Amino acid sequence: MTEKTPPSADDEQTTQPVLDLLAEHVPLALIVDLVTPEATSAQILESEGLPESTWWDEEPRAQDS
Repeated sequence: MTEKTPPSADDEQTTQPVLDLLAEHVPLALIVDLVTPEATSAQILESEGLPESTWWDEEPRAQDS
């Protein structure tokens, strides 16, 4: 069994922007298209399917002040 090494500061610096995008609810398929154009969102959609909620068709909600 091989032991995993903890991520280096360089690894964390590289992955943090992606984690930030995910935290902002940017779809993973879009992130993949942006960082690795060889894998398309169509391929991801085929393997994962559509989400249960079509949030992109919903009316925008008023933001709380």
